[in-house]
Amino acid sequence: MTDDERDSRSIAITQLLGAAETSGEINALHRVARRAGYLWRCPTCREDHYPNRETCCGKPRPHTT
Repeated sequence: MTDDERDSRSIAITQLLGAAETSGEINALHRVARRAGYLWRCPTCREDHYPNRETCCGKPRPHTT
């Protein structure tokens, strides 16, 4: 994935999450965004991150196929 693609995905999910009005919508968007590769979850702390962030908890982002 190129830097431009990562930035585009980060912008898209940020706008969607900003428009969410309920915790249910936010949770659903997080699930969909992770499955689509717009967010990734740290296996250690379970926090979601945008695709342009490469590390969390001192470890690199897990690579998915």
